[in-house]
Amino acid sequence: MKKVIIIAVLSLGLLSMNIISLKQTNAIIKEEVVSEKFDIKIKNDTGNEVKVINAGSGGSYSLSKGATTTIKMEEGDKLHYYEKGKKGALILTASKEMHNKVQLLSKL
Repeated sequence: MKKVIIIAVLSLGLLSMNIISLKQTNAIIKEEVVSEKFDIKIKNDTGNEVKVINAGSGGSYSLSKGATTTIKMEEGDKLHYYEKGKKGALILTASKEMHNKVQLLSKL
């Protein structure tokens, strides 16, 4: 009878160790990539009001004469002229180095 009890206790011990081991190996690591948006300031130093579109987010903006407009962009987003409802010529490709720095439209 003592042998049966000892075997039962040992069996339960081994079984519980296997369950704990399985729980540890089934852990799922979830990593979430969050893109960083930053502000790019564009000063329209030309003589005309200009419309632009952010090809990354799809947002369109009007750049008034002499005004500075802030546009939130991500690394690699492309800013184009927006002409007659269509994406026009490329103005710039966003980079982190542009964050909070004023870009003159005439120089782009």
